[in-house]
Amino acid sequence: MLKALFQNRVVSTLVIAGMLSITAISIMKTPDVMILKRISAHAIQFMILLLGAGLFFLIIDQRRLLLTAFGCVAALCLHFKRVANINLIQPVKTAEPVLMVAQTSTTDLAEHWQSSVNTLIRAQADILSIIDLTPDWETLLSERLDKVYPYRSFNTRIDNYGTAIFSKYPVVRTDTLNLQDIPHLKSTIEIPGGLQAYVYSFNTEPPLFRKSLLQLRNQLKNLSLDITKQPVPVITTGNFNLDQFADEIQDFRASAGLYDSRKSMSPSLFNPTNHIFYSKSFECLRFNNLYDSASVRIGIIGEYQFIKNSNRETD
Repeated sequence: MLKALFQNRVVSTLVIAGMLSITAISIMKTPDVMILKRISAHAIQFMILLLGAGLFFLIIDQRRLLLTAFGCVAALCLHFKRVANINLIQPVKTAEPVLMVAQTSTTDLAEHWQSSVNTLIRAQADILSIIDLTPDWETLLSERLDKVYPYRSFNTRIDNYGTAIFSKYPVVRTDTLNLQDIPHLKSTIEIPGGLQAYVYSFNTEPPLFRKSLLQLRNQLKNLSLDITKQPVPVITTGNFNLDQFADEIQDFRASAGLYDSRKSMSPSLFNPTNHIFYSKSFECLRFNNLYDSASVRIGIIGEYQFIKNSNRETD
């Protein structure tokens, strides 16, 4: 039956075009099926495959399939541009205060911990958000970072859900947000110039199954509700265990009113799940990966400029 089906050129063309279109649509709005969720995490690679398919159809002179494949690529490019918050005009650095924020985990620091900690210090971030904090790591990091980061807040645990915020500026208030028995650290940082910023350090379990995915969605929903209550500019960091194009991340950003610091997309098989999101009171001047002396990726860092007339705390 399949052989007879594909002997008809028109039918086979429609079938292949339909498969290409379904692939693109599934990437842009992934159904609630775990295998499709995992496949869609490699959206960039699938877009490159669609581009390659289009070139193949060009070589064999299949114009309808060529247009379909390139149309899918164009649709995905527009989708990625929209969800990644990519602007063609980069923000210009002004006289407004700037905040540099780095995010890492003790898991990423562990392999070459001395070199990695030195890299964090040399990065000259104003705020460090560190997850997976255990008592041993709290002691070690406190000793190594004490001179550079005199202010800190901890939520130390013996499991992988401990978090810490190290700051060059005073931490005037610290609290924990408990979401389904997982605590997330949140601190108010006092910035020179009469400004304050609310910093969240978020960590969660990877959504390996549908149940854990639903739990993560609920956590993100409650986190967004808490963020919208804050009267000062917000920066949210951590390991969300979802890539930047995941539907859950897009819904979270939209409901919390946050922007993505990551403006580029990597064609590699590695999909970063740690993010730094920021509210509309900031603009992101730059965003980079952090590498230690052995060229091992240990985290991310972003530079955020307060927008003029943003919310100032004068109390």
